[in-house]
Amino acid sequence: MLSVILIGTGNVSAKLQQAFSLSEEVQLLGVFGKEERIDEILPSGLKVRAISEVDEKADIIVIAVADDAITSVQKELGASNALVVHTAGSIPMEVLAPIKRKGVFYPLQTLSADREVDFNSLPFCLECSQHEDRELLQQLAESISDSVRWINSIERERLHLAAVFTNNFVNHMICQAEKICEEYDLPKEMLHPLLDETVAKAKILGAFEAQTGPAVRGDLSVIEKHLKLLPETARQELYKTITVSIQNEYESQL
Repeated sequence: MLSVILIGTGNVSAKLQQAFSLSEEVQLLGVFGKEERIDEILPSGLKVRAISEVDEKADIIVIAVADDAITSVQKELGASNALVVHTAGSIPMEVLAPIKRKGVFYPLQTLSADREVDFNSLPFCLECSQHEDRELLQQLAESISDSVRWINSIERERLHLAAVFTNNFVNHMICQAEKICEEYDLPKEMLHPLLDETVAKAKILGAFEAQTGPAVRGDLSVIEKHLKLLPETARQELYKTITVSIQNEYESQL
């Protein structure tokens, strides 16, 4: 059985706690976090402990904190003998130097405390500095997921960029759509079937083939009407930027 320590008390840590607790191959030794959260009882039933109390006997230490906090946690850990990994998408493995046994355990998914996650299908991107640690990290990933890939820091940074477009930017577009519905007293729920179909088509056809709308059709009159319905300059510029991007993508078809 693998012994694991989690550092961090945010959404990623919370979801990993759930996943590890359901695995028969993992023993979660403890969760460690910021001083202001010490002794707090987590939903997993574990009590938050100080990072200075981290047990060196763990097989793997998983640092699941904000990107800009990884370095400070690494310094607080000092010279650990365990395999130490972080969960960030865009941060290189070398941020954990001078730890000798280091790696990355990146779950490619948006994780929120109030949302259930199917870890079986969740892709995990792995990387480690020592060849002899590959089997150990692979075992940890496979204990909670059926989708495991070895990806280096450069590839992972590029994948994280694609993930930002897929998740963060798309979600922002949905947020703007909901605001438009609210401003014009329209039920935003009416957009849900369209959202479901948009994602389904993109997955089946590929996003390029699935693209529709006035920009790809070159329907300038509709585009001008839409811009007049957007009172805010910032939202108009956003509409224009996305429209021009689509037009450039499909320029040969216009």
